[in-house]
Amino acid sequence: MPSPDASRPSPRGAGRPHLPASPVEEGVLVARSALRLAIKNRIIMLTLRDEEPWRDEVMIELARREIETLMAELTQTAERLEAASAAPRRAFGLSRRAAANARQDAEHQRTRARILRGVVDRLREIEEDPAQTHALLAVAREETLAELTQARLIPVGAEQTEEERRASMDAVKEDLREQLALQQLKDLPEGY
Repeated sequence: MPSPDASRPSPRGAGRPHLPASPVEEGVLVARSALRLAIKNRIIMLTLRDEEPWRDEVMIELARREIETLMAELTQTAERLEAASAAPRRAFGLSRRAAANARQDAEHQRTRARILRGVVDRLREIEEDPAQTHALLAVAREETLAELTQARLIPVGAEQTEEERRASMDAVKEDLREQLALQQLKDLPEGY
């Protein structure tokens, strides 16, 4: 059978982002997202709250600390899962199904631990590679700037009076009543 043309996207996958090739790669995607969020939060705290100027060396160190923190958390979770999967289980008195479920749970825990260790290895590669650490920081910085810019563009309206607030809530209630009535009409069997 000929191999599919790699230059053309398949109709089923058209427009979809690249899917991870393995559970470890999927874990790395989640970990990178968590890291970007943590780094964004730290950038906001340093620059806005503490009014610290942006200094590359400080921000790179901040990114490395966040990577190290996440690696430590994932390692602890992997160790806990390995310990739980290796813990002796009392088989006496268990039904065959319960014993099979316990064995299956232990295998799932060992698998999750292996995946987490794989994610930690990939995060270590990111931490040790200055280009990857800089790239992660650059994305987090761009996302932070975009969020801050968007937040500043949101108009702040004047305070509503109690009467205006009540009128707004009455309008919302009326809209909800209308939507409920429409839904009830849709739910009626044909011919009514």
